[in-house]
Amino acid sequence: MDLSSKLALYGDKSSGSTKTAGDEQRQAPEHSAPEPSPIVESGAESGVETGTDKVAQVAAGANTSQGRNGGRAPRFFAGADGGSDHSSVASPAYEYWLGKIGLRALAEGLYYRKEVYPDLTLGSTRLGGLLVHPMQYLTDLLPSNGLHDTGDLIHRNDVLFIDTETTGLGRGPGNFPFLYGLAWIAEDGLHFEQFFLDGPGAEEEFQPMLRSRVSAFAAICSYNGKSFDIPVIRNRFILLGERFRAPPVHLDLFHFWRSVLGGMRKRKSSSGGSSKANAGSSRSSSATEGAADEPPRRSFKQKDMERDILGFERKDDLPGAEVPQVYFDYRKYGYKDRMEQVLRHNEWDLQGLALLFLKAVALVDARRDQSALFRSGVARMFLRHGKPRDSALLLQEIQSADEDEGYDEGLLYADRLLLGLLLKRSGQWEKALNVFDALWKKYRCMQSCIELSRLFERQRGDLALALDQAVQGLELLEFRGAAENDRYLRDLTRRTRRLALRKERASGSGSPEAD
Repeated sequence: MDLSSKLALYGDKSSGSTKTAGDEQRQAPEHSAPEPSPIVESGAESGVETGTDKVAQVAAGANTSQGRNGGRAPRFFAGADGGSDHSSVASPAYEYWLGKIGLRALAEGLYYRKEVYPDLTLGSTRLGGLLVHPMQYLTDLLPSNGLHDTGDLIHRNDVLFIDTETTGLGRGPGNFPFLYGLAWIAEDGLHFEQFFLDGPGAEEEFQPMLRSRVSAFAAICSYNGKSFDIPVIRNRFILLGERFRAPPVHLDLFHFWRSVLGGMRKRKSSSGGSSKANAGSSRSSSATEGAADEPPRRSFKQKDMERDILGFERKDDLPGAEVPQVYFDYRKYGYKDRMEQVLRHNEWDLQGLALLFLKAVALVDARRDQSALFRSGVARMFLRHGKPRDSALLLQEIQSADEDEGYDEGLLYADRLLLGLLLKRSGQWEKALNVFDALWKKYRCMQSCIELSRLFERQRGDLALALDQAVQGLELLEFRGAAENDRYLRDLTRRTRRLALRKERASGSGSPEAD
């Protein structure tokens, strides 16, 4: 069933099948909102929509404050307690209520609210504590491609955080985003906006506002937005014959934190050594036993990152998978209390997104002050972003640390192997040889054994050492009972034969080439 059919089934608010906006005014909570304060400045350009005066009309009677890039944005406050420090500015009269959250009407079926958090705190992380760091730029968070240089010019205050709540989990045009959350960092704290679309009919009025807001920023930041939010928004624009132009720089924190923390998981090892150390040995246990011994993978959902990075555990939060049904129940039955939970869920998403972004910037900016565990992840992120030199420098700093607080032995092994490969790639043969030699002696790493044999043969020209190294690895694999199809066993068997033949023909001219 497509979206239009679902909405028809659940009722169209404009057809009178459910309560009207006038009914909602009469059903507002008993506490009366204070009268709106006088206009601070008249004729100010709206920071939400360019070329129309929808927001300017709503802003009449409400306080206004300086917006991004000199624009003016209406400053509305929900007056509901969201667990954070809110501004003390009096709330204007609201036209629409979802539970205890009040919104102002921008157009038919389109509602708006705004909050400013001067010093937001989630768990053990405080916004003010992150903003005292030097003014940071996004260079190190971006891949090394054509947009990399742009990061030098993008300040953290030039980033727009975005998150949507939709009627489904797919990315097709039938998935309707009914709630948009936007936020940005300013001198007075974190600014947060919500646009609630009562139905698809409000998109025609809202899309120009969104386009104007997004165009005021140099970059956007999301959590898995590259795969979900932005494709959904683009498809909705296409349905109305428009084109959504996002800023060229999009920082998706899902990919950032997965790059940094992807290798960090507890390894079960009865011997206390690395699970990677026996890289060339065969698996004697069955597939079932192997699955049972496999350590749990880290979850990279935003809630989990908030818990692990920010120390913040959401309480009474609505699961994201329930959001579509809550919206359809609202459309059909007019249930508003759970819609308040949807708005709170979206508000938490934006708050957490902003703090995770500032944590990411601080982590990369002060990477030499971080624990070896985090520096390892940052080094891997640099490598994925095409910055091997930065990656090697970080890995060299931590290679001498045998133990570090929270530093997993298996991860230490993996870091040293990666460092050796990077040094080899950059032509630093002797340094790479020393790294591989240490790995072979400590872990009996088969990859290091092969790399040592290669370096002895190709760089030192010492066939005897190369052959001896290959023979040591081959004998160890045979002792372990490696399977015939083991790739290390096949490589070392072929290598020892070729090196032995080449050594015999060392004085001849037809020796085989090194592989």
